[in-house]
Amino acid sequence: MILLILIVAAIMFIYFNIIPGKRHTSIAWLSLIVTILCVVGIVEHDYNHWGMKTETTSSTNTLVSSATPRLPILLYQPLGNGTEKVYLYKTGQLQKKPKSIKLDKVSTKVKRSSQPKVTIKTTCYTYSNTFNQIMFGVFGHDKELKHREYIFSIPYNWKVMSVNDAKQLQKQVMKKQQFLKQKSAQ
Repeated sequence: MILLILIVAAIMFIYFNIIPGKRHTSIAWLSLIVTILCVVGIVEHDYNHWGMKTETTSSTNTLVSSATPRLPILLYQPLGNGTEKVYLYKTGQLQKKPKSIKLDKVSTKVKRSSQPKVTIKTTCYTYSNTFNQIMFGVFGHDKELKHREYIFSIPYNWKVMSVNDAKQLQKQVMKKQQFLKQKSAQ
């Protein structure tokens, strides 16, 4: 809607500046002011989410080991220099591949608790009222992600381990099992 108002005001400004007539100058100035206000409104909406409010939703799921139930670990994949981590988690035993955290506007916490669970808090922008939705709905900012927080609550007997460390541990276990099989075969 604001785009339509902007186009009409710009056309009126041009028209009333080109065509001479009584009171055309005042209408042209009024059209210019409306055009400027529309541009300012669009910019403010786009950069500062003017006319919107934040809405936070939270979901909690049980957490199972990222590897196997016998080895209680939470896996992560380090990024870059290792300070950023992409956590890989499962929320059920039947889940074959672990889910990875979303990387867009995200923060993560790992804390200790008695029960393994993952809590995902998602904060999105929504229109504060119907008027703002009518005016700015064309831009598609409704339900736009502001921030997502993953809170992994893991028991004290769980380990947090990188994927590379888990692969090395798996190789060591395989070597140990082969060694024990060879030794028992002799």
